[in-house]
Order: sequence, then C-alpha cells, then structure tokens
Amino acid sequence: MASIHIKRNHNLGIENARTEVEKLAQTLRSDLQIDYAWSGNKLVFQRSGATGTIDVGADFIDLDIKLGMALSLLKGTIEESINNKLDVALS
Repeated sequence: MASIHIKRNHNLGIENARTEVEKLAQTLRSDLQIDYAWSGNKLVFQRSGATGTIDVGADFIDLDIKLGMALSLLKGTIEESINNKLDVALS
C-alpha cells in the first residue's frame, strides 16, 4: 500500500479554498467515480483502491491519500496529476 501526502500553502482564505477544493472534488467525482463528504473543514473521499482526506485551513491545504495495491503502481502519475490540479486551483 502506498500513500501520498501533499501540503500546500495558499492565500485564498478558508472559504475560497473550500470552494476550490469542492470544485476539484466534483471533477474527480465525475471523472474517477470518487465519493466524498465534508466533515467540518475536512473533505473525506474514497473510491475503489483509494481513500483520503483534504484538510482545508485558512492558509493551507493538507492532502493525504492511501492507495491500494493496484493504484500503488501509478503513485507517481497520480501525485503529479494532483499537484497540477492544485497549481491551477490555488493560483
């Protein structure tokens, strides 16, 4: 089992950051069939082979993902894709 941890600082404020994370989650739901729900300022998500959380703070986003065996082989590709999406969302 592999894991991905990404922490990013931002200047969006908590409400705008939550909005951007929500947009990202909706895209992932559509593209990758990810189910998600908010628990306070934490987005909890899962799909077959992966689970994770995104903590949204006033000036940071902290993402943790646990990948199952099959998706572990794609860890580098998945991490790169997430970083690219965060670059756009947090700019």
